[in-house]
Amino acid sequence: MDLIYILAALFVSLLWGISPIILKLLAMKFNTITIMVINGLLYFISLIIIFYFNYKTIMKDIPRINKYDLLLLVSTSVFIGLSAQLIYITLLGSFDSYIITALVSVSPLFTLILAYLFMKENITIHGVLGTILVVVGIMLISYNDDRYRIKSFLK
Repeated sequence: MDLIYILAALFVSLLWGISPIILKLLAMKFNTITIMVINGLLYFISLIIIFYFNYKTIMKDIPRINKYDLLLLVSTSVFIGLSAQLIYITLLGSFDSYIITALVSVSPLFTLILAYLFMKENITIHGVLGTILVVVGIMLISYNDDRYRIKSFLK
């Protein structure tokens, strides 16, 4: 993989790392549904602007979308995305953001398994070991015992 793609992926990671902090600040002040609705409206406005600049491409693709594609789009957008976001913001409002974000980041494990089962993607030993290390690291992050907090070491 080229360095530019690695840096772009790390930039996405940075953006996704900032998002929970902002969402937690909002979740401590407002109802989860309020945050989601306003967030969704702003997202919708952004999509309209993107649509405006990509009208021709989108209009070429729309007739090519079949019922199966539409089912996939609806399921990932409405059922998976919406329910995951609702649960995620609710959890951020109640727990430490770094722990929730870490636990949510176990997704590579599920992606690895599901991509192998349904997409017939190749799995290498490096992919398996890397995923195991990520999951173990996430479990260590989520183990939130006061005896092991950094403040305890500094006393």
